Amino acid sequence: MKPHRCLLVTLLGSELLACAPKSSASDSASESGTMGTTSDGVSTTGTPTPTTTMSPATTDLGSTGTATDGDPTFGSTAGPDPTTSTTTTTTGTETTSTTTTAACDMVSATAATSVTGTGGTTDGQCMDEPGLPNDSACTDASGCGCASGKCFIVPALGGFCGECLGDEDCGGGGCTVPNVIGAVGSRCNKGGPGDGCMSDAVCQDPSAPLCKPVIEVPGIITVATCGACRSNADCPDPALHNCSPDYDLAGFTGQYSCKADGSVANNLGCNLGDCLGEPLGDRVCASGSCGEANIMGLVKLGVCGECDGPGDCQAGRSCADPVVDLQSSELFGSFCQ
Repeated sequence: MKPHRCLLVTLLGSELLACAPKSSASDSASESGTMGTTSDGVSTTGTPTPTTTMSPATTDLGSTGTATDGDPTFGSTAGPDPTTSTTTTTTGTETTSTTTTAACDMVSATAATSVTGTGGTTDGQCMDEPGLPNDSACTDASGCGCASGKCFIVPALGGFCGECLGDEDCGGGGCTVPNVIGAVGSRCNKGGPGDGCMSDAVCQDPSAPLCKPVIEVPGIITVATCGACRSNADCPDPALHNCSPDYDLAGFTGQYSCKADGSVANNLGCNLGDCLGEPLGDRVCASGSCGEANIMGLVKLGVCGECDGPGDCQAGRSCADPVVDLQSSELFGSFCQ
């Protein structure tokens, strides 16, 4: 195993195979319910009191439009992804509506993590040997030891000499963050499908115009790439209405694309849910089951598998949780045992 892979494994957990218990049937049921509450105003004589009604939204996460998902099977029979809410306020005979869009799935300027330009040097002395080629290990955040002048520091894992620290270093293209598993430094790209990014602005291909995180290790590194969608609202074709990830663990990357119901086989990626906890991935899986494989609660990936719980298995059999094998860089979905 390569040194950085070993260190990553050590940081994320002492075991190479890591998984998370599945939610119970009751948890699933509560997650699939529709969002929205109604509070009745209390009126006093002569003074009309506003009445506010919260209804499920028809716009998916990351969208600023008003297009409806139109799929009555999503999450629950009540409607689509509840990632926005419409507030209707009635005062006397006047009614006004305000729509609020959740922004918790939007890619931020901190999609890539690097410590740049500060620290590392002592009395003007570089902490690294000069002229280090790309992909070399580096420790001085100033980049003084890298031939490129760029040392991309990944907290807890160290630095890598590479071509960029951010999109601004790449002349209109994006910056692909280091592959901490393969010990490969950052690279500039042309903003094509699956290329690294920190904003939509660098995603140049019309088929993949949106920048979205695909792998996140909180506090350490976030991998965001150009893809076709950030949410189901970005997939208007009724035949391809699921925004779902393809993971490349060996390459420490991936991308989101629009996929048909039942089109993803077991052991491949699926979208666990939106930022409000609404399950999304089940319908894209051929099995109908998208489970969570997580590594010590830090890295959470959706994986299509055979079952969501023992109720999906024959009597006397249990449902084994999905797992991530860091040594082989493979995903394994749930299965009945």
